[in-house]
Amino acid sequence: MSMEFIFADAAKVDLTSLRQGDLLEKSDELAEAVRAAHSYYAEADDYTHFLVLTQSCDLVKRDSKPPKSPYITLAAVRPLQKALDRRVTKYLAQGIEFPLRVCERNRRILLDQFLERLLHNTEDGLFFIRAGSAPTVIRDSCAFLPLSIALRNTHYDICLNNKVAQLEDIFAAKLGWMAGNQYSRIGTPDFEEHLPDANLYKKNFFDEVLHNNTAWLSPSQIKLLKEKIRTWNRENKDLQMTEEVARSMLSSIPGDFYLAISRAINLLVDKGIIDDNAAKISRATNILKSDPALKKLITSAD
Repeated sequence: MSMEFIFADAAKVDLTSLRQGDLLEKSDELAEAVRAAHSYYAEADDYTHFLVLTQSCDLVKRDSKPPKSPYITLAAVRPLQKALDRRVTKYLAQGIEFPLRVCERNRRILLDQFLERLLHNTEDGLFFIRAGSAPTVIRDSCAFLPLSIALRNTHYDICLNNKVAQLEDIFAAKLGWMAGNQYSRIGTPDFEEHLPDANLYKKNFFDEVLHNNTAWLSPSQIKLLKEKIRTWNRENKDLQMTEEVARSMLSSIPGDFYLAISRAINLLVDKGIIDDNAAKISRATNILKSDPALKKLITSAD
């Protein structure tokens, strides 16, 4: 299930007038209207839609006269990945040149919290639109409220022609509060109220948009990855590491539990407590690996 509930059912969509919270598709016609004053917004491929910010009461047309507002304010809608990339950049591990993003695992909760705020539409400056929740929205997207533009009300009919969806009234009010930075919050239904298994939905969403294209490693794992990268670079001086090679390298990085066991065994051997004997080292390693209490202690410390 997507998050269709933030938009009105097709039968309730008013196609005769514009309202705050209307979603407009950037067709060639609308792009042409935008181009005169905002050429980049018209031409950039990642500006896929616009969300109407002007209050509904200022958009009412009476007796075929232009609406009261001389301008129609629109917020640019862009892929969620644009907002996410800015956040992830803050948490990148330092000193790594790698085809994939590598972040410290203890910072992942900050990204999870950001994504959860998006799902609840409580993140300042962003209004989240889930893929499939409205017609023509094929990617998870956000209305970037600070990236707003103003069209003259003479473009009213062009905007109306490209209206593809309409926010439910309560979510339109929430959008108005977010855009106007008012001092009283608008309470809107949370996605947990609409989805049968909200926790699973949230986990799948996090995995889909973030965790599958970002490696979240502990400091010990990052240290080991840096060693592997240096080794690969020495052995492949004239080559550029590909994403395929990077993914293979990441898959070879053991978890902290196994790194801790390896370190413990090496210490015991170095101190002469365990003979440097393959059979004894293997037996000691297996004993440690099979101890659930030890595993719980090490993994719970992450």
